[in-house]
Amino acid sequence: MYSLYSFLYLLGFIFFYLPRELFKKRKKKPLNWLKEKLGFIKPPSFEEKKPAIWIHAVSVGEVLAIATLIKRLTQNYNIVLTTITETGRLVAKNRFNGLPVEVYYLPLDLKGPLLTFLKRIKPKALLITETEIWPNLIKVVSEKIPVALINGRISERSYKGYRLFKFLFQPLLNKLKFLAVQEEIYAERFRKIGVNSEKIKVVGNLKFELSIPERDFPELKDLPRPIIVAGSTHPTEEEIILQCFLEALDKGSLIIVPRHPERFKEVEDLIKRRIREEIEFFRYSQIKGSSKIFGKRLILLFDEMGLLASLYKICDLAIIGGSFIPHGGQNPLEAIYWKKPVITGPYMSNFPFVADFVKEGALLQVPSESLKGALKILIENKELAQNMAERAYQIFQSKKGALEKTLTLIKENLL
Repeated sequence: MYSLYSFLYLLGFIFFYLPRELFKKRKKKPLNWLKEKLGFIKPPSFEEKKPAIWIHAVSVGEVLAIATLIKRLTQNYNIVLTTITETGRLVAKNRFNGLPVEVYYLPLDLKGPLLTFLKRIKPKALLITETEIWPNLIKVVSEKIPVALINGRISERSYKGYRLFKFLFQPLLNKLKFLAVQEEIYAERFRKIGVNSEKIKVVGNLKFELSIPERDFPELKDLPRPIIVAGSTHPTEEEIILQCFLEALDKGSLIIVPRHPERFKEVEDLIKRRIREEIEFFRYSQIKGSSKIFGKRLILLFDEMGLLASLYKICDLAIIGGSFIPHGGQNPLEAIYWKKPVITGPYMSNFPFVADFVKEGALLQVPSESLKGALKILIENKELAQNMAERAYQIFQSKKGALEKTLTLIKENLL
Protein backbone atom coordinates (compact mmCIF):
# COMPACT_ATOMS: atom_id res chain seq x y z
CA MET A 1 0.00 0.00 0.00
CA TYR A 2 2.84 2.41 0.78
CA SER A 3 4.42 1.69 -2.61
CA LEU A 4 1.11 2.36 -4.38
CA TYR A 5 0.57 5.53 -2.36
CA SER A 6 4.11 6.75 -3.14
CA PHE A 7 3.65 6.07 -6.87
CA LEU A 8 0.35 7.96 -7.03
CA TYR A 9 1.77 10.78 -4.90
CA LEU A 10 4.77 11.13 -7.22
CA LEU A 11 2.54 11.25 -10.30
CA GLY A 12 0.35 13.90 -8.69
CA PHE A 13 3.40 15.95 -7.76
CA ILE A 14 5.00 15.82 -11.21
CA PHE A 15 1.92 16.46 -13.31
CA PHE A 16 -0.22 18.70 -11.10
CA TYR A 17 1.44 20.20 -8.01
CA LEU A 18 4.89 20.93 -9.46
CA PRO A 19 3.76 22.93 -12.56
CA ARG A 20 1.31 24.96 -10.47
CA GLU A 21 3.84 25.80 -7.76
CA LEU A 22 6.62 26.64 -10.22
CA PHE A 23 4.26 29.04 -11.96
CA LYS A 24 3.16 30.63 -8.67
CA LYS A 25 6.75 30.99 -7.49
CA ARG A 26 8.25 32.01 -10.85
CA LYS A 27 9.36 35.35 -9.37
CA LYS A 28 10.44 33.91 -6.01
CA LYS A 29 13.37 31.57 -6.71
CA PRO A 30 11.33 28.41 -7.40
CA LEU A 31 14.46 26.24 -7.63
CA ASN A 32 15.25 26.97 -3.97
CA TRP A 33 11.74 25.80 -3.07
CA LEU A 34 12.18 22.64 -5.17
CA LYS A 35 15.52 21.83 -3.53
CA GLU A 36 13.92 22.02 -0.10
CA LYS A 37 10.99 19.85 -1.23
CA LEU A 38 13.55 17.26 -2.37
CA GLY A 39 15.34 17.44 0.99
CA PHE A 40 18.48 19.13 -0.35
CA ILE A 41 18.72 21.81 2.29
CA LYS A 42 21.70 23.61 3.69
CA PRO A 43 22.11 22.02 7.14
CA PRO A 44 21.04 24.34 9.98
CA SER A 45 23.88 26.27 11.61
CA PHE A 46 22.86 26.69 15.23
CA GLU A 47 25.21 28.64 17.50
CA GLU A 48 24.90 26.24 20.43
CA LYS A 49 25.48 22.50 20.15
CA LYS A 50 22.11 21.43 21.56
CA PRO A 51 20.00 18.47 20.42
CA ALA A 52 17.56 19.30 17.63
CA ILE A 53 13.83 18.62 17.49
CA TRP A 54 11.95 18.62 14.20
CA ILE A 55 8.45 20.12 14.39
CA HIS A 56 6.04 20.21 11.45
CA ALA A 57 3.18 22.73 11.24
CA VAL A 58 1.35 23.19 7.95
CA SER A 59 0.56 26.92 7.91
CA VAL A 60 0.01 30.15 9.85
CA GLY A 61 -2.64 28.89 12.28
CA GLU A 62 -0.64 25.85 13.32
CA VAL A 63 2.59 27.85 13.64
CA LEU A 64 0.92 30.40 15.93
CA ALA A 65 -0.77 27.66 17.97
CA ILE A 66 2.56 26.11 18.94
CA ALA A 67 4.57 29.33 19.21
CA THR A 68 4.69 29.26 23.01
CA LEU A 69 5.66 25.57 23.00
CA ILE A 70 8.50 26.25 20.57
CA LYS A 71 9.80 29.12 22.68
CA ARG A 72 9.86 26.86 25.75
CA LEU A 73 11.62 24.08 23.87
CA THR A 74 14.33 26.44 22.62
CA GLN A 75 15.57 26.75 26.19
CA ASN A 76 17.12 23.29 25.84
CA TYR A 77 16.84 22.37 22.16
CA ASN A 78 17.43 23.68 18.67
CA ILE A 79 14.27 23.58 16.57
CA VAL A 80 13.88 22.68 12.91
CA LEU A 81 10.42 23.83 11.86
CA THR A 82 8.82 22.79 8.58
CA THR A 83 5.73 24.26 6.95
CA ILE A 84 3.91 23.64 3.69
CA THR A 85 2.62 27.11 2.89
CA GLU A 86 4.72 30.15 2.07
CA THR A 87 2.72 32.32 4.47
CA GLY A 88 3.33 29.84 7.28
CA ARG A 89 7.04 29.93 6.53
CA LEU A 90 7.17 33.75 6.54
CA VAL A 91 5.21 34.04 9.79
CA ALA A 92 7.47 31.44 11.43
CA LYS A 93 10.63 33.27 10.37
CA ASN A 94 9.28 36.53 11.78
CA ARG A 95 7.87 35.06 14.98
CA PHE A 96 11.02 33.10 15.92
CA ASN A 97 13.60 35.61 14.75
CA GLY A 98 16.52 35.58 17.19
CA LEU A 99 15.71 32.11 18.55
CA PRO A 100 17.49 28.85 17.62
CA VAL A 101 14.80 27.98 15.06
CA GLU A 102 15.47 27.14 11.40
CA VAL A 103 12.49 27.10 9.03
CA TYR A 104 12.17 24.96 5.88
CA TYR A 105 9.49 23.64 3.58
CA LEU A 106 8.35 20.10 4.40
CA PRO A 107 10.03 17.63 2.02
CA LEU A 108 7.90 15.61 -0.37
CA ASP A 109 6.14 12.69 1.26
CA LEU A 110 8.52 10.22 -0.37
CA LYS A 111 11.22 8.07 1.20
CA GLY A 112 14.18 9.63 -0.64
CA PRO A 113 13.52 13.30 0.15
CA LEU A 114 12.57 12.50 3.75
CA LEU A 115 15.75 10.51 4.43
CA THR A 116 17.89 13.17 2.75
CA PHE A 117 16.31 15.84 4.94
CA LEU A 118 16.72 13.70 8.09
CA LYS A 119 20.44 13.18 7.46
CA ARG A 120 20.98 16.93 7.18
CA ILE A 121 19.10 18.05 10.27
CA LYS A 122 19.83 15.05 12.57
CA PRO A 123 16.88 15.54 14.97
CA LYS A 124 16.23 13.61 18.17
CA ALA A 125 12.46 13.44 17.54
CA LEU A 126 9.67 14.65 15.24
CA LEU A 127 6.54 16.42 16.50
CA ILE A 128 3.65 16.61 14.03
CA THR A 129 0.93 19.17 14.75
CA GLU A 130 -2.85 18.86 14.55
CA THR A 131 -3.85 16.79 11.48
CA GLU A 132 -0.65 16.62 9.41
CA ILE A 133 -0.83 12.84 8.96
CA TRP A 134 1.40 12.10 5.95
CA PRO A 135 1.87 8.32 5.51
CA ASN A 136 5.55 8.26 4.50
CA LEU A 137 6.46 11.04 6.90
CA ILE A 138 5.30 8.88 9.80
CA LYS A 139 6.44 5.53 8.41
CA VAL A 140 9.91 6.53 7.22
CA VAL A 141 10.82 8.87 10.07
CA SER A 142 9.48 6.61 12.86
CA GLU A 143 11.97 3.94 11.72
CA LYS A 144 14.80 6.35 12.59
CA ILE A 145 13.57 8.53 15.48
CA PRO A 146 10.51 8.80 17.77
CA VAL A 147 7.47 10.54 16.23
CA ALA A 148 4.45 11.98 18.06
CA LEU A 149 1.33 14.02 17.36
CA ILE A 150 0.81 17.21 19.36
CA ASN A 151 -2.24 19.47 19.62
CA GLY A 152 -3.97 16.73 17.67
CA ARG A 153 -7.42 16.95 16.22
CA ILE A 154 -9.39 15.16 13.53
CA SER A 155 -12.32 16.90 11.84
CA GLU A 156 -15.53 15.05 11.14
CA ARG A 157 -14.83 15.10 7.40
CA SER A 158 -11.27 13.78 7.83
CA TYR A 159 -12.51 11.17 10.28
CA LYS A 160 -14.82 9.70 7.64
CA GLY A 161 -11.87 9.34 5.27
CA TYR A 162 -9.66 7.75 7.91
CA ARG A 163 -12.42 5.28 8.80
CA LEU A 164 -12.77 4.36 5.13
CA PHE A 165 -9.04 3.62 4.90
CA LYS A 166 -8.70 2.24 8.42
CA PHE A 167 -6.57 -0.65 7.14
CA LEU A 168 -3.90 1.91 6.19
CA PHE A 169 -4.18 4.43 9.01
CA GLN A 170 -4.55 2.07 11.97
CA PRO A 171 -1.02 0.61 11.73
CA LEU A 172 0.37 3.98 10.64
CA LEU A 173 -0.97 5.94 13.62
CA ASN A 174 0.11 3.22 16.03
CA LYS A 175 3.70 3.95 15.02
CA LEU A 176 3.39 7.23 16.93
CA LYS A 177 4.80 7.29 20.46
CA PHE A 178 1.77 9.26 21.65
CA LEU A 179 -1.10 11.38 20.35
CA ALA A 180 -1.66 14.48 22.50
CA VAL A 181 -5.14 15.62 21.43
CA GLN A 182 -7.18 18.74 22.13
CA GLU A 183 -10.58 17.30 23.05
CA GLU A 184 -12.20 14.02 24.07
CA ILE A 185 -14.19 14.02 20.83
CA TYR A 186 -10.92 13.74 18.90
CA ALA A 187 -9.62 11.03 21.22
CA GLU A 188 -12.74 8.97 20.56
CA ARG A 189 -12.35 9.35 16.80
CA PHE A 190 -8.75 8.14 16.95
CA ARG A 191 -9.83 5.17 19.06
CA LYS A 192 -12.46 4.22 16.49
CA ILE A 193 -9.81 4.30 13.78
CA GLY A 194 -7.96 1.71 15.84
CA VAL A 195 -5.28 3.67 17.67
CA ASN A 196 -4.13 2.08 20.92
CA SER A 197 -6.00 3.90 23.71
CA GLU A 198 -2.87 4.02 25.87
CA LYS A 199 -1.17 6.20 23.26
CA ILE A 200 -3.96 8.80 23.24
CA LYS A 201 -3.70 11.63 25.79
CA VAL A 202 -6.31 14.39 26.10
CA VAL A 203 -4.22 17.38 27.18
CA GLY A 204 -6.21 20.38 25.96
CA ASN A 205 -5.60 22.86 23.19
CA LEU A 206 -2.25 24.62 22.77
CA LYS A 207 -4.10 27.49 21.12
CA PHE A 208 -5.04 28.58 24.65
CA GLU A 209 -1.34 29.00 25.49
CA LEU A 210 -1.15 32.25 23.57
CA SER A 211 1.62 34.77 23.95
CA ILE A 212 0.98 37.53 21.43
CA PRO A 213 3.62 40.21 20.81
CA GLU A 214 2.37 43.65 21.74
CA ARG A 215 2.82 45.91 18.74
CA ASP A 216 1.93 49.53 18.18
CA PHE A 217 0.27 50.64 14.96
CA PRO A 218 0.92 54.41 15.21
CA GLU A 219 -0.51 55.12 11.76
CA LEU A 220 -3.84 53.66 12.94
CA LYS A 221 -4.13 55.53 16.26
CA ASP A 222 -6.54 58.12 14.82
CA LEU A 223 -8.84 55.72 12.97
CA PRO A 224 -12.50 56.67 13.50
CA ARG A 225 -14.20 54.62 16.19
CA PRO A 226 -15.64 52.08 16.55
CA ILE A 227 -12.98 49.89 14.93
CA ILE A 228 -14.08 46.49 13.69
CA VAL A 229 -11.48 43.92 12.64
CA ALA A 230 -12.69 41.16 10.32
CA GLY A 231 -9.88 38.61 10.63
CA SER A 232 -8.87 35.76 8.32
CA THR A 233 -11.73 36.27 5.88
CA HIS A 234 -12.45 33.94 2.96
CA PRO A 235 -14.13 34.45 -0.43
CA THR A 236 -17.71 35.88 -0.19
CA GLU A 237 -17.23 36.81 3.48
CA GLU A 238 -15.68 40.18 2.72
CA GLU A 239 -18.78 41.19 0.79
CA ILE A 240 -21.10 40.00 3.57
CA ILE A 241 -19.17 41.81 6.30
CA LEU A 242 -18.66 44.98 4.27
CA GLN A 243 -22.37 45.25 3.47
CA CYS A 244 -23.35 44.75 7.12
CA PHE A 245 -20.86 47.39 8.26
CA LEU A 246 -22.10 49.94 5.72
CA GLU A 247 -25.75 49.36 6.64
CA ALA A 248 -25.35 49.06 10.41
CA LEU A 249 -22.99 51.94 11.22
CA ASP A 250 -22.76 55.52 10.00
CA LYS A 251 -19.28 56.02 11.44
CA GLY A 252 -16.21 53.99 12.33
CA SER A 253 -13.60 51.80 10.64
CA LEU A 254 -13.72 48.32 9.18
CA ILE A 255 -10.34 46.58 8.88
CA ILE A 256 -10.50 43.54 6.60
CA VAL A 257 -7.68 40.99 6.88
CA PRO A 258 -7.98 38.27 4.19
CA ARG A 259 -6.72 34.84 5.17
CA HIS A 260 -4.61 34.44 2.02
CA PRO A 261 -2.33 37.20 0.67
CA GLU A 262 -2.91 36.24 -2.97
CA ARG A 263 -6.46 37.57 -2.54
CA PHE A 264 -5.45 41.14 -1.58
CA LYS A 265 -6.07 42.55 -5.08
CA GLU A 266 -9.37 40.68 -5.41
CA VAL A 267 -10.61 42.07 -2.09
CA GLU A 268 -9.41 45.57 -2.94
CA ASP A 269 -11.41 45.51 -6.18
CA LEU A 270 -14.49 44.28 -4.31
CA ILE A 271 -14.26 47.09 -1.75
CA LYS A 272 -13.79 49.77 -4.41
CA ARG A 273 -16.87 48.53 -6.26
CA ARG A 274 -19.05 48.59 -3.16
CA ILE A 275 -18.19 51.81 -1.33
CA ARG A 276 -19.35 55.34 -2.06
CA GLU A 277 -17.08 58.33 -2.59
CA GLU A 278 -17.56 59.74 0.91
CA ILE A 279 -16.17 56.54 2.47
CA GLU A 280 -12.38 56.43 2.57
CA PHE A 281 -10.43 53.34 1.51
CA PHE A 282 -6.77 52.51 2.00
CA ARG A 283 -4.47 49.52 1.92
CA TYR A 284 -2.36 49.33 5.05
CA SER A 285 0.82 49.38 2.94
CA GLN A 286 -0.24 52.82 1.62
CA ILE A 287 -0.38 54.47 5.04
CA LYS A 288 2.14 52.44 7.04
CA GLY A 289 4.58 54.75 8.79
CA SER A 290 2.65 57.86 7.87
CA SER A 291 0.63 60.36 9.90
CA LYS A 292 -2.81 60.81 8.43
CA ILE A 293 -6.11 62.49 9.30
CA PHE A 294 -9.12 60.32 8.53
CA GLY A 295 -12.78 61.06 7.94
CA LYS A 296 -15.60 59.55 9.96
CA ARG A 297 -15.98 56.31 8.01
CA LEU A 298 -13.18 54.20 6.56
CA ILE A 299 -12.42 50.78 5.09
CA LEU A 300 -8.87 49.47 5.51
CA LEU A 301 -7.50 46.42 3.70
CA PHE A 302 -4.75 45.07 5.94
CA ASP A 303 -2.26 43.65 3.46
CA GLU A 304 0.57 42.53 5.74
CA MET A 305 0.83 38.95 6.98
CA GLY A 306 1.53 37.70 10.48
CA LEU A 307 0.22 40.72 12.41
CA LEU A 308 -3.46 39.90 12.84
CA ALA A 309 -3.07 38.56 16.38
CA SER A 310 -1.46 41.85 17.48
CA LEU A 311 -3.88 43.94 15.41
CA TYR A 312 -6.90 42.73 17.38
CA LYS A 313 -5.66 44.83 20.31
CA ILE A 314 -6.74 48.10 18.65
CA CYS A 315 -10.29 47.03 17.77
CA ASP A 316 -13.61 47.49 19.54
CA LEU A 317 -15.11 44.35 18.04
CA ALA A 318 -13.76 41.31 16.18
CA ILE A 319 -15.46 39.29 13.46
CA ILE A 320 -13.89 35.89 12.81
CA GLY A 321 -13.58 34.77 9.19
CA GLY A 322 -13.97 31.29 7.76
CA SER A 323 -17.14 30.98 9.83
CA PHE A 324 -19.83 32.43 7.56
CA ILE A 325 -19.12 29.80 4.89
CA PRO A 326 -18.78 26.01 5.38
CA HIS A 327 -15.05 26.22 6.07
CA GLY A 328 -14.87 25.47 9.79
CA GLY A 329 -13.81 28.87 11.11
CA GLN A 330 -10.58 30.55 12.14
CA ASN A 331 -9.11 31.07 15.60
CA PRO A 332 -11.19 33.42 17.82
CA LEU A 333 -8.77 33.25 20.75
CA GLU A 334 -6.40 35.92 19.46
CA ALA A 335 -9.15 38.51 19.85
CA ILE A 336 -10.31 37.07 23.19
CA TYR A 337 -6.70 37.33 24.42
CA TRP A 338 -7.05 41.14 24.17
CA LYS A 339 -10.49 41.05 25.88
CA LYS A 340 -12.39 42.00 22.75
CA PRO A 341 -16.02 41.02 22.05
CA VAL A 342 -16.20 38.45 19.28
CA ILE A 343 -18.77 37.55 16.63
CA THR A 344 -18.48 34.37 14.56
CA GLY A 345 -20.63 32.77 11.93
CA PRO A 346 -22.29 29.37 12.40
CA TYR A 347 -19.48 27.32 10.83
CA MET A 348 -16.91 26.85 13.61
CA SER A 349 -16.43 23.07 13.53
CA ASN A 350 -12.63 23.41 13.57
CA PHE A 351 -12.95 24.97 17.02
CA PRO A 352 -15.47 22.90 19.00
CA PHE A 353 -14.58 24.77 22.20
CA VAL A 354 -16.51 27.74 20.79
CA ALA A 355 -19.69 26.01 21.96
CA ASP A 356 -18.58 26.55 25.58
CA PHE A 357 -18.17 30.28 24.96
CA VAL A 358 -21.55 30.56 23.24
CA LYS A 359 -23.27 28.65 26.05
CA GLU A 360 -21.89 31.09 28.62
CA GLY A 361 -22.84 34.16 26.58
CA ALA A 362 -19.18 34.94 26.06
CA LEU A 363 -19.25 34.95 22.27
CA LEU A 364 -21.94 35.80 19.73
CA GLN A 365 -22.50 33.22 16.99
CA VAL A 366 -24.89 34.30 14.24
CA PRO A 367 -25.71 33.44 10.61
CA SER A 368 -24.75 36.00 7.97
CA GLU A 369 -28.31 37.38 7.75
CA SER A 370 -28.14 38.31 11.45
CA LEU A 371 -24.68 39.86 11.40
CA LYS A 372 -25.95 43.39 10.77
CA GLY A 373 -28.18 43.28 13.86
CA ALA A 374 -25.42 41.75 15.98
CA LEU A 375 -23.04 44.55 14.98
CA LYS A 376 -25.54 47.23 15.97
CA ILE A 377 -26.32 45.61 19.32
CA LEU A 378 -22.70 45.25 20.42
CA ILE A 379 -21.55 48.63 19.16
CA GLU A 380 -24.49 50.50 20.69
CA ASN A 381 -24.42 48.59 24.00
CA LYS A 382 -20.84 48.95 25.24
CA GLU A 383 -21.60 47.44 28.66
CA LEU A 384 -23.00 44.29 27.05
CA ALA A 385 -19.97 44.02 24.77
CA GLN A 386 -17.53 44.53 27.63
CA ASN A 387 -19.24 41.94 29.85
CA MET A 388 -19.20 39.45 27.00
CA ALA A 389 -15.50 40.03 26.41
CA GLU A 390 -14.70 39.66 30.13
CA ARG A 391 -16.59 36.34 30.34
CA ALA A 392 -14.75 35.08 27.27
CA TYR A 393 -11.39 36.00 28.78
CA GLN A 394 -12.24 34.16 32.01
CA ILE A 395 -13.14 31.00 30.08
CA PHE A 396 -9.98 31.39 28.01
CA GLN A 397 -7.87 31.50 31.17
CA SER A 398 -9.65 28.49 32.67
CA LYS A 399 -8.79 26.30 29.68
CA LYS A 400 -5.01 26.74 29.89
CA GLY A 401 -2.76 23.84 30.86
CA ALA A 402 -2.03 22.04 27.59
CA LEU A 403 1.50 23.47 27.41
CA GLU A 404 2.84 21.85 30.58
CA LYS A 405 1.09 18.54 29.85
CA THR A 406 2.52 18.45 26.32
CA LEU A 407 6.02 19.29 27.53
CA THR A 408 5.80 16.47 30.09
CA LEU A 409 4.77 13.96 27.40
CA ILE A 410 7.62 15.07 25.15
CA LYS A 411 10.18 14.77 27.95
CA GLU A 412 8.96 11.38 29.17
CA ASN A 413 8.42 9.69 25.81
CA LEU A 414 10.74 11.22 23.22
CA LEU A 415 13.89 12.78 24.67
